[in-house]
Amino acid sequence: MKTKKQSMIKTSFISSLMSLFFFSSFGQFSAVDYNSKDYAQFKASKTYIVQTGDSRFDKALTEAMAELWKITPTEVIDNETLESKLGDKTASFILSIVIHTSNLGQSYHYLALINGGKKKLYRYQYDDMLAYCPINHFQNERQNTDCYYRVRNMVESMIQAMDIVQTNNIHGISLKIVNKLRDVYNTKANDIKNRTLLFCKETLGDKLSESDIANLYPYKFEICDKAKIEQVIKDKSKDYYYFQPAITLNKSMFVFDPSNGEVVYCDYQTMGLNINKGNIEDLTKAINK
Repeated sequence: MKTKKQSMIKTSFISSLMSLFFFSSFGQFSAVDYNSKDYAQFKASKTYIVQTGDSRFDKALTEAMAELWKITPTEVIDNETLESKLGDKTASFILSIVIHTSNLGQSYHYLALINGGKKKLYRYQYDDMLAYCPINHFQNERQNTDCYYRVRNMVESMIQAMDIVQTNNIHGISLKIVNKLRDVYNTKANDIKNRTLLFCKETLGDKLSESDIANLYPYKFEICDKAKIEQVIKDKSKDYYYFQPAITLNKSMFVFDPSNGEVVYCDYQTMGLNINKGNIEDLTKAINK
C-alpha cells in the first residue's frame, strides 16, 4: 500500500513531466519574458549566426538573418568558434540545437536563439531559449539541417514571437507566455480558408491520405512535395498557406504564411509521431470558429 509521501512524490513527478511535455511541444515562441534580465541581456548582445557545415542550411540561415534581423548586430561563426564564445554574456547565438532532458533521457530539436553564459551547449535547457522553432525530426527533418528549405519562415516566426510578447505585454512564467502566444496565433485561423492550404506529403507521415483530408477539410487544399513548399517560401507567395507539423518527441502543428513566416494556426499534442484525422478536424474547427 502506498504511503501519503509516496503518493505526493508520484503526483509531483507526473506534474513535472506534463509541464516538460507541454513546454517542449510548442514552437514559433518566445520562452522568455521581455521584462526579464535575460531579455535585457539579449538586447545588449551581439548575435552570432552559428554555421553547421551543411552548405544549404548555412546559406539559408545566413541570408535570412541578413535580410530580416534588425534587433542586434550579427556575425557569422563556425561551430568550432562557438565553444570559445559560448560563455560570453555579451553574446547571443542563433543556432541549430538539441535540448537534452536530464531526467527523461530524451532530446528535442530546435532552431533557437540563446544567450551566452553557459560553458557547454549541453547545459542549455528549454527556459534558456529566448525564441525557438521546432524541427520536424520524426518525419522529414531527421537531421536538424534538413529544415533548410523553410529557414527563412522559421527566423521570421521567431522574430514575430518576440514582437508579440512585447507588443501585448505578455509576461510571467513560460507556460503563461506559451498560452498567450497560442491564443494570438489562432485568432488568425479564419483566414486560412481564403487561400489554398498546402499539405506536404513528406511531412505528414503515413497515417493520413488525401481522401482523408478531403473528407475533413472543406476548403481549398493541395497535396504537394517539399520542393513546392520551398518554392512558395522563396516566392513569398500570398496564394497559399502551408501546414507544418513539428514532431520532436511531442507533436506540434502549425499553419504558416509563406510570404512572411506568420503563424496563423497552432495546436499540439503531448504524444504522437504522425498527423491523424483528429488533427485535421481540429484545424477545420479553428478555421470555422
